[in-house]
Amino acid sequence: MTCQTGFGSIDGSTWDPFTGTLLFTQERSSSSFAPADLAKWGGVIEVTPDWPPVVTTLDGILGKGGYEGIHPDDRGNLIIIEDVGGKTVRVDPNDATSPMGARQPNSFVYKFVPYDVTNLSAGGVLCALQVSIDGEPITFHGGTAPSVADANLDTFSTAQLKLHTAGTSWPATWVPIHDTAADGFAAFNANLAAKLAGATPFKRPENAQFLPGSGFNTFFFDPTGDTNRDSGSQPALAARGAWGSIFRVDFNGSNPVGTIGLFFLGDADHAAFDNIAFTDTRTLLAAEDRGDGLHGSLNLLDSIWAFDVHGDDAAPRRFLALGRDDVATQVDVNGGEGDNEPTGLHVSDGAASTSQILGKPISPEAARWFLTEQHGRNQVFEILR
Repeated sequence: MTCQTGFGSIDGSTWDPFTGTLLFTQERSSSSFAPADLAKWGGVIEVTPDWPPVVTTLDGILGKGGYEGIHPDDRGNLIIIEDVGGKTVRVDPNDATSPMGARQPNSFVYKFVPYDVTNLSAGGVLCALQVSIDGEPITFHGGTAPSVADANLDTFSTAQLKLHTAGTSWPATWVPIHDTAADGFAAFNANLAAKLAGATPFKRPENAQFLPGSGFNTFFFDPTGDTNRDSGSQPALAARGAWGSIFRVDFNGSNPVGTIGLFFLGDADHAAFDNIAFTDTRTLLAAEDRGDGLHGSLNLLDSIWAFDVHGDDAAPRRFLALGRDDVATQVDVNGGEGDNEPTGLHVSDGAASTSQILGKPISPEAARWFLTEQHGRNQVFEILR
């Protein structure tokens, strides 16, 4: 029996212990913001674990966007990460013959605060992260139809350079972009709402994770960058996250203003970060998703890197490499990717209560580690102690 749901491009998933439901995100997006084209955008699907399941779309509450990672905190709020590619521009704006490989930052980091943590359908306030540099927020230029000048302004901005500079720390806050109490429950485009509210765009964040033991006040997230050698080879773009990056965000309890700082700036050898997971209170694993194009242009396949988030040495250690896998080096005959991206990275001790969700310290003896190879053989692996 075939069941037509209309859902597609499902990427992120999580268990919400406050609602007792599963949440799935759809990554898809569109260049159009017309109301008639809302269906082309992704969103969040809520599914009950019983049978038959009750399926609810939350488009009028969490909005429509190119969503990926989704994670609840210990207060029932949700962090949602968006991956939407921006307008493509030349890697050298002063050279009309240079390659079209750089992309305007065009994705946002969201936080949803529900009115009733046990019932997301009751509504709440959706916010987006806003970062300020030297007293001015980093915002998106160009609205619904950015020009080349708008895209260049964002892509090559001094603010983006400062944001991606090691050792810096900048103010960050959550700006409201939709409140069901005032705006109602009609479906809306969260990406557009974030732009209109002055939130800060990033280069395609893929996932986020709360730092275990931080009281859910600290999380890391990883923009994947341009995944393009022409862009990464330009020093001005590499310094602005073209190869990818990892950021740390800290909020001190109820203080509305927190901080954001660069944790790691990617390079050709450590690029296109995708799924991330903490193995304990200090070790962060970050998987790569270079794609077939970057595999071929750099002659490198994907790895998973380990970072010590508390140590003085932030240098990544290779945890896993795909090796010269035959599937990883060729494009599928049907036109699909053959890259065998190591994703679906997940480390958990299996606890699923409101007090034992991901973000609390993990029990090493009880934890199980999993990853999948996407696009190629689509195998699921468990990493054993």
